Amino acid sequence: MSVLALTPNQSLTVKQQASSSGVAVTMSVSLDPDALEFPVEAESRSFQNVPEQTPVSPSPAAAQDRAPVSQGSPITLSLLLRGFGGLIIVAAFVLFLFEGWRESDDLSRGLLLIGHTLALTLAGLASGHWLHENKGARLFIALALAAVPVNVAFVGGLIYPFLTWDASGSLSAAASVWTQSQGHLAMGPALLLSVGSLLALALSVWLGLRIMARQSVAALSGLYLLANAALLIPTRADVVVSLMLVGLTLTLGLFSLRLRQRDPTLATVEGRFARALLMLPLLILAGRSLWLYAPDALFLTTLSLLGYLALRFTLAAMAPASQWRGLIETLAVSMALFVTTLASGALLPAWPIAEGVHLPLAAGIFATMLLDLSQLSERRRRGYQSTAALLLSLSLLIDLALFGGFALAVVTLVGGLAALGFGYAIRARLLFAIGVITALSALTTLATDALAHFSLGGWSALVLLGIGIIITGSALERHGERLKTGLAGWRAHFAQAD
Repeated sequence: MSVLALTPNQSLTVKQQASSSGVAVTMSVSLDPDALEFPVEAESRSFQNVPEQTPVSPSPAAAQDRAPVSQGSPITLSLLLRGFGGLIIVAAFVLFLFEGWRESDDLSRGLLLIGHTLALTLAGLASGHWLHENKGARLFIALALAAVPVNVAFVGGLIYPFLTWDASGSLSAAASVWTQSQGHLAMGPALLLSVGSLLALALSVWLGLRIMARQSVAALSGLYLLANAALLIPTRADVVVSLMLVGLTLTLGLFSLRLRQRDPTLATVEGRFARALLMLPLLILAGRSLWLYAPDALFLTTLSLLGYLALRFTLAAMAPASQWRGLIETLAVSMALFVTTLASGALLPAWPIAEGVHLPLAAGIFATMLLDLSQLSERRRRGYQSTAALLLSLSLLIDLALFGGFALAVVTLVGGLAALGFGYAIRARLLFAIGVITALSALTTLATDALAHFSLGGWSALVLLGIGIIITGSALERHGERLKTGLAGWRAHFAQAD
């Protein structure tokens, strides 16, 4: 005897009882709407527990209905509709942000924007609770979370005229999108609207991230609200915005990597979206300055540095065996070179820095980023470190040949000795030879300068430097093994901490 029943969770249950043996077989077939989007393989897995003596013979009509699905594309109509609807909503928020609705007053604009964001959150909750459809629900929640920085940017423009410390008249005509509209609000109502909007947005962020990253909802909510808070700071100065962008990128990137190591669920699609979402307020903060104001060399250099940091944190989060790792690493090195070019070509000459130190500073910037990348690449670690030391030594050597001077010669000597020692430690002949040449050139310059312009201070410094080098060599000879043991202990200590 067979009994058909619909359970409350929309599953069809077939019970077959054998009167002779008293054995009962239960078979469940999911009727979840999402299951309609998968090929027949999913259906075959649903029947894999059915005994061979009780085969299920589908009707000809059912076979005809399933035939197109088995040969269909993984891109379904529902997926296309969800994607198209999501793009429309994103485009609407982008247009509101950069073009604006200028014919209305501040109160209507603010209420409309916050209302749409809350409507997306409620639509996601309702879709998951009543329709039991997770894909559309998560799309609504993702769009609501992505709309939060747009709301905060509007609130930041609303309170900017009352709380700003920028000089008057610094705003351009395009800034009306980011400040008050034609119907101005007084300070009291504007602050009241801002506080109410921020409280509603904070609740929306917590609800959304509780769905996207359940185990790390508190940490991710705090980081996301911190990033959005930068849009509320009432200044548009390039220096302040640049410092905020760099500081927040480092903070969010480091904490995001630590959360990823602690919470394995952040490796899922929802988890990756929640971590990438942290950078959206920073993109809007940078876009605001690019859209409204003429960025200077400092801001452009900052944007290129942010590009390097984004690639760097992406590289740190990737698996060592990932096929994209080489490409990301190459892009990071290229971006590091681009940062160095911008800094040396436009930024350093604009600052009151002596021309003689421009080349070593530029080499130091590039070498610092190479040393940073060496911590993320096991295969190319020695190569990055050797290149960094080589660039520093060559820059000092070229600078010494062009400008000379006692102080520069001392710095070049120290750099040459460091390159010499590092080249000897890693058995890099070219680096060792460059270090020897750099150190000898610096000693020659110091000796020539001492003979040409004798001074007690220079002579004393030269003697003290020679004494220090001799003592360093003697210490390495006498306590070399002990130093190696100590360094090994330090490495083991930090390896255990990691």
